[in-house]
Amino acid sequence: MKIWKKINKGLLLTIIVLIVLITYLKGVEKQREADKTAIKTSCEEYINLIDNLMVLPEDMQNLSEENEQKIQDNINNELKNVMIENEDAIELQSQYVLEIVKQSNENKIITNCKKNIDKISKYEFDGDQVVVKFSSNLETSYKHVNTETNEEEEKQNIQSTSGDEITLQKVDGKWKIVYSYLDYYQNSSDLYLY
Repeated sequence: MKIWKKINKGLLLTIIVLIVLITYLKGVEKQREADKTAIKTSCEEYINLIDNLMVLPEDMQNLSEENEQKIQDNINNELKNVMIENEDAIELQSQYVLEIVKQSNENKIITNCKKNIDKISKYEFDGDQVVVKFSSNLETSYKHVNTETNEEEEKQNIQSTSGDEITLQKVDGKWKIVYSYLDYYQNSSDLYLY
């Protein structure tokens, strides 16, 4: 009992708190490392969805008001499956995707679009959300009418992009999209997907 009286109880309590804190932080870091594969998969699935939305069906390649509304409805429905349940976030993202689709298909028709994550530079965790920052490669095939010959031509564009980011939130054990900033520029005109 004399030893117990001589031990500094404040120091002992500090050591116990530090051990518990270090154990907790290691557990959180281990969980984050385990989540990175699922996060990357969710990002790739979302990018594939956007790639598919960039290629318009043949009957909607004329961007009339009626077709634009059909495209908007399709984008909304597709985004509801991968985004958090927040109508404002879905509507905002949907409008940006529509704008990118319209700009990308202006004066040409996208026939194939494929964006691949090249390298993830950072995962920024904040509670149940994470911001994934990465660089990517974008391959686009498109048809356009050559103004000199008036003939339809098929062209391909391959480029590297950097500064892409996707914000995700863990909802019921699954990573869902909150917001994205994806670079979909083509032919020297800067087009971005927010």
